[in-house]
Amino acid sequence: MAGKSRTKNDRQIRDRVAELAAARDRLDVEEAERRRREDEAFERYARADADAVQVAAERDRALADLEVQAQRVRDDADTRLGEIEQRQREILAELHGAGRKADDLATMFGLAVKRVRTLLRQARPPAGPAAPAATPPPAAATPQAAAATDPAASTIEAAAATPTDPAEQASA
Repeated sequence: MAGKSRTKNDRQIRDRVAELAAARDRLDVEEAERRRREDEAFERYARADADAVQVAAERDRALADLEVQAQRVRDDADTRLGEIEQRQREILAELHGAGRKADDLATMFGLAVKRVRTLLRQARPPAGPAAPAATPPPAAATPQAAAATDPAASTIEAAAATPTDPAEQASA
């Protein structure tokens, strides 16, 4: 009987080895499938990562373009505002030269007297070694001389001297 039990025992061992090998094969198949799914997930993640880099680069380019455009708009506005301020200085200087005091100009235009004085000072030509010596203005440069040579100038001067406030007109 020893022979039968040995063959039976051998058969049980072979069957058990076959079961273990089959279990291992199933695990190997499951492991291979898990690895395949992981590899696909890695690829999707890497694509998403590349997309994020691309979106960030597009964002940075767009923001840089907007920054350049914003600076250009600021520069253009500063230039235009500077030109407007220059015109305002010239107008204030013209009115001041026609006899209006800085206090009057400040009241008329709703500016601080200090600001009007600063604008008038900026409107003056620079005084220095490069500036010509102070010479009287040409005869036509004064309002009186302009009125003498140009009849329209006397009309403008008279209109500027006429008070616009009804209380001032009554006292004039």
